[in-house]
Amino acid sequence: MAQKEASKATEHDSLDGSISELNSDSHLGSPQPMARAMAKDDSTFHIGPEGELLGDTTLNDDEKGGAIRFVAPADLRAQEATDKKPDGAYAWMVIFACLISLMLSIGINDAYGVYQQHYQLNEFPNETATLISWIGTVQFLVMCVGGILSGFLCEHFDTRMLNAVGAVIMGASFIGGSFCTSINGLMVTQGLLYGLGASFPFVAGTSIPSQWFTKRRGLATGIALSGSGIGGMWMTSATQALIESLGRPWAMRVTGIVACVAVLAVSPWMRVRLVPSKTEHIVDWNLLRDVRFAMFLMAVVFAVAAYFGPFYQIPSYSVVVLHKSESWGSNMDTLMNGLSVIGRLAVGFLSDLTGPLNLLVLNTILAIFSLLVLWVPFESVGTLFAVDILFGFAIGGIVSVIPVVAAQVFGLARLPSIIGLLFIGYFAGGLLGVPPMSALLDNVGHRTNYISSIWYMGMLPVCSLIFLVAMRLIITRKLAVKV
Repeated sequence: MAQKEASKATEHDSLDGSISELNSDSHLGSPQPMARAMAKDDSTFHIGPEGELLGDTTLNDDEKGGAIRFVAPADLRAQEATDKKPDGAYAWMVIFACLISLMLSIGINDAYGVYQQHYQLNEFPNETATLISWIGTVQFLVMCVGGILSGFLCEHFDTRMLNAVGAVIMGASFIGGSFCTSINGLMVTQGLLYGLGASFPFVAGTSIPSQWFTKRRGLATGIALSGSGIGGMWMTSATQALIESLGRPWAMRVTGIVACVAVLAVSPWMRVRLVPSKTEHIVDWNLLRDVRFAMFLMAVVFAVAAYFGPFYQIPSYSVVVLHKSESWGSNMDTLMNGLSVIGRLAVGFLSDLTGPLNLLVLNTILAIFSLLVLWVPFESVGTLFAVDILFGFAIGGIVSVIPVVAAQVFGLARLPSIIGLLFIGYFAGGLLGVPPMSALLDNVGHRTNYISSIWYMGMLPVCSLIFLVAMRLIITRKLAVKV
């Protein structure tokens, strides 16, 4: 028995890239058949058949502050796709490549609020805000649907080639959209086609970073995902400046060329480190049997639903309610994207110290505070600045830490397909977010009163918080536990 346990310990310890730390006294699920192994510090952990940590777990040296080491079975069966080692110089090159890929793919989507404002106030003034918002919504929804397939493809084909293909499609979509003069044409090019192309760098840039780090995984992932906030920040200002100086068509052409060239340039470093030994399905539906993942998925749905509302509506809110200029409104989006970068980096660093799920809960509470406590009752420039700062910081941290939670709880090797499954939640969140908000603005607020839309916006993270707390309680009811 001792020899068998020692053998298992060797197998577990050899997987540096798949080890996560959890504190003792965890309670994950009901008793099931479990495998037992010994960690190097003589602490014990138990793994169920689906990768779950089960039952009451006690450290032999609990008073010394030891920690349980948890390895998902998917990682135990994983194969290394390269001889490059984690945590080294090459790993940081991968992080830089992911940052650039996300900076363009998500940054352009985050900057759609500028186009929304331009279309609504200038190019299509007689169309409803709901219809115009569907261009950006389709962009994100197709990115999510494409992401489901992209996650599967990333486990079977070279992610570097997939990233390059996505870059070409992204560039072509915006160049094609520059010649469109109708909402339907923009829906196909700027919406559908761009979303399809961006899904490849979106999935790769989100899932790859966690595979390349074992010691500073949260920080590395936060840096990579900060690319979307950085992109949204400078793309918002650049798009507004390009529209004002060159017009909307040339603004789209320049954006398309920059996106294509930049993402192509970093594609050689967009590679996975671990691949599962056997993958038969595009989506791992077995994860839905895990109550923790079900709670996590629902929390993601409502978090994503809340994400784009302020980005899409603050620019026009600034003009219609606060009577500011269009450039002032786009600058508010720039500020919010800038704070989201800080939020991503801060949460990436802190998640390694306090646990990613704990920080996800705290950031969700901060998002609720900014929308319901500040924005709803107050209608002033100062309040909008506060909302921009707090919501930007909070939502940046939320987006950054989601893949870290997925990697820690459900395993690194299958992270691309796990995130592909989460994209179903992203898709649902996209439908629950901007379209209903815009409909409330059109039909209840008559395009001038934003209160009903803001209330709806604020209740979405409340729903997300409920599911996150439920997930946290399933894992452990002790507040001080790092998880």
